[in-house]
Amino acid sequence: MITLTRLLAGAASLAILASACGGAAQPAPTTAPTVAPTVAVTAAPTVAPSPTKPVVAATAQGSTSAKLTENKLTLADGSAPYLPAGNYVSTLSLVTLEKGGRTIAHKHGGIESIYVLEGTIDFRTATGGRIILKQGQGASVPPNTPLQAVNGGDGIAKFLAFFMTQETAPFQTTVDEAP
Repeated sequence: MITLTRLLAGAASLAILASACGGAAQPAPTTAPTVAPTVAVTAAPTVAPSPTKPVVAATAQGSTSAKLTENKLTLADGSAPYLPAGNYVSTLSLVTLEKGGRTIAHKHGGIESIYVLEGTIDFRTATGGRIILKQGQGASVPPNTPLQAVNGGDGIAKFLAFFMTQETAPFQTTVDEAP
């Protein structure tokens, strides 16, 4: 019997992979789509910083994270186009932000991709990027990019966070300033 966690982890992995790499071509819908396309945060911001961006503290508030899976794997040369060969840890976490909640300002030693399950996430990076993500949308952040996720809606927000980190790199480091 497939557990809910395994089912959620499998679906999330596929969704995050699709959002991180642009996804596959889809047939033209017969009705108007209900979800906006996914976006990615890269070293050059995809969205210009907003002068009205509310300032938030670098500390966490109303944020919980539950690790769903963690796997060790070894990549050979050429097996992953943007990752060097070596030992990695892949991690999938479920992050919940209460109304008005936020994660701590931080950076990861590896790539992070998120996929919003519920609510609205104001996803901010130190490169000046700010994206408002709603259910069904995702974003990716390169290693060592300071970031913070803020609940941008009126209710609880939940997202899956997938990480691919070299075994020797720190998983997460707290930063002093909110992006």
